[in-house]
Amino acid sequence: MSILNDLKQKVTQYVDVRIKLFKLSLIERSASLFSYFLLSLICLFILFCVLLFIGFGLTEVFAAAGLSKMVSFFIVIGIYILLLAIVVALRKRITRFFASGFIRVLTEGDEEQAEED
Repeated sequence: MSILNDLKQKVTQYVDVRIKLFKLSLIERSASLFSYFLLSLICLFILFCVLLFIGFGLTEVFAAAGLSKMVSFFIVIGIYILLLAIVVALRKRITRFFASGFIRVLTEGDEEQAEED
């Protein structure tokens, strides 16, 4: 009976270690995904700020070229609408880009684990 008890103890210990390893892997992947998501949000915020100030700059350039401020703002709005149309046209590529990034972050450890096995 001693052998069966030792075997049972080893199996339960092995299962406990595998569960803890799974939990740690899940935590690591969640943290990686969350950090990638935050990085994407920060980049999008910076891009928004850049586009905003480029719009103000273009408005001033058009106003300095002799157009009225109102016409300058409408030209910049037209440029933004054109950018929006481009983004809508490329929405599948953009969503694939972010989805592939999320998938890459989530499956990062699988390749290393496969090499170890």
